[in-house]
Amino acid sequence: MSTEVPDDWYRRAYPPEMVKLPWARKTGAEVDRVIAILQPTPEQRILDLGCGTGRHALELKRRGFSVVGIELLESNVEVARESAAEESLDIEFIQADIRELELEEEFDVVLSLNDGAIGYFPNEAENLRAFETIARALRPAGRHLLQIGNALHAERFMPQKTYIEGDGGIELIDQRWNARTRCLEGTAASIPVGEVFEKFDPVPVRKRLYSVEELTEIYESYGMSLSGLYRGNGRAGKPRNTQFELFVVASKEAPRDSSDALEHAASAA
Repeated sequence: MSTEVPDDWYRRAYPPEMVKLPWARKTGAEVDRVIAILQPTPEQRILDLGCGTGRHALELKRRGFSVVGIELLESNVEVARESAAEESLDIEFIQADIRELELEEEFDVVLSLNDGAIGYFPNEAENLRAFETIARALRPAGRHLLQIGNALHAERFMPQKTYIEGDGGIELIDQRWNARTRCLEGTAASIPVGEVFEKFDPVPVRKRLYSVEELTEIYESYGMSLSGLYRGNGRAGKPRNTQFELFVVASKEAPRDSSDALEHAASAA
């Protein structure tokens, strides 16, 4: 497999038609997992980064949470807004590049589900800008939930040809692990099945994956700490190489009040 991956591959990989694919049918269960891991409260504000057509944001809103969705592709934002209007859901969807967002301590929770565009950009500096946005958007003690491919699994089991099937179609996946760049590379071909058969051309894909150690260091550089590791069932646990995805929670450090600072200074003395 020698398909060259363009720097902006993600602009083609996730069009609105993705809602027809099998993994889009798992929205309810995926939101159940978010709630099980984070246990957010209704008064907390949630930011859904890389929200696509808004399926997670919409489901969270249906359950009474305050959510804002951010998505790069205008076509996806239009679908999300139309879906919200059809259900009379008061939810804001914003078209923006997450690297360019200027949010200052506005949210209690930031979600990066199904990657949330983490690791999608052409170099490490650009990828780190996404983490910077997350840290800046969170209020003190706010939390980030990241769902991302597991580097341990990629190192052990790639290259791999596989597929995901469901009632709405099938997705054919051909991928390999690039140990030098620590990227999962390959192609994805989506085939929605309905009254009319329609096949999408394979789309090149490249995703930077991170080890727990790398994520710990990245979060610390932005004033956050990795506070939890989870498996797909929502239970806490260190990642295994048989685990396809990694679920990470990081917390933004809250500033100490003056009494805490004085107590710390006294104990140090």
